Amino acid sequence: MSGVRCQICGGPADRTRDGVLWLVDARPDHLRPRDEKTAHPPVCRPCAHRSVTACPHLRRAVTALRVRHFAPVGVNGILHRPAGRAAPEPVDVGWFAYDDPRIPWVRAHQLVVRLTGFAPVHLTTPEPRSPET
Repeated sequence: MSGVRCQICGGPADRTRDGVLWLVDARPDHLRPRDEKTAHPPVCRPCAHRSVTACPHLRRAVTALRVRHFAPVGVNGILHRPAGRAAPEPVDVGWFAYDDPRIPWVRAHQLVVRLTGFAPVHLTTPEPRSPET
């Protein structure tokens, strides 16, 4: 995610002057413009097309976005608590913000980023490509 690579093929994510291409598993009317979070990396256009037809989860609800700004805000993972001399015990699973005081006890599985400055796009409409910046 931090390398802005496609979550499917690992190549560069699709980028135009309007932003980086992301697939979000929500309908456009369910997006939070100032606080949309995702643990899924961006995608390249060819993989975006394949994903929306091949992935049953995305067939239920997906919105393609051009995202201008994104920043890490936390992690998905398992929260543990100390257990004396024994190994720490898992107590919760979910997303934890970096400023959560419990974050040192989280075993992270996925980075979570906040998406802002985005606009929905149609994958079927050709978009002009611009050089990567």
